[in-house]
Amino acid sequence: ESDQILFLNKAIEKYIALRHNLYKNHGYSSATLQVSKDAKSHKSSATLGIQKCAKILEKFGFSPITQRNIENFERGNKIYIFTDKNGKKLFREIINKYKIKFTWSTKHEQKMPDVLFKVKKNIYVVEHKHMKEGGGGQDKQVNEVISFIDQKENTTSLKVHYITFLDGLYFNLLSHPNGKDNKISNQLKEINTNLKNNAGNYFVNTAGFIKLLKSIN
Repeated sequence: ESDQILFLNKAIEKYIALRHNLYKNHGYSSATLQVSKDAKSHKSSATLGIQKCAKILEKFGFSPITQRNIENFERGNKIYIFTDKNGKKLFREIINKYKIKFTWSTKHEQKMPDVLFKVKKNIYVVEHKHMKEGGGGQDKQVNEVISFIDQKENTTSLKVHYITFLDGLYFNLLSHPNGKDNKISNQLKEINTNLKNNAGNYFVNTAGFIKLLKSIN
């Protein structure tokens, strides 16, 4: 058995190193192409989702913060930042300055949200997801965005709101449950509970996000 394990370890390492040339010689199958596409899809959809948030915000008069420092953030109104590698430092300064706990991050491998925007004395922290259907790794992502709106901050100088922005067909499943899918029913129940317990938070699709921005304006 130990010899078999040793052989498999060596053979698998060699296969991974050489598989691209093998695929090129024999032709990539639809299955291998789909696996490759699926492996990267969440990254591309995340980037598109952030860009979509920014585009909608700008339609309502929001601007990206020009100089990323806490002084400009404090002075600004109707501004937004991405919390990617360029905005991560400022995002951390904001949560430290206003003593925002942001417990979701510690529970989810130090993940960052997608967008933060500010209107007067209100901060809105957005987590965007685009989902077509559930199952597999998608269920983990649904649970992540549901728990995102189960956060409450007790800051005095600013009011903090958490927004789950769920794009795609999966939102329709949650909006119109057929009663047969227990998983959908349980997820919807958890969403409603989290919103009831945290009245300043929101769970929206594109139309809901636009409606929210209209009400803020």
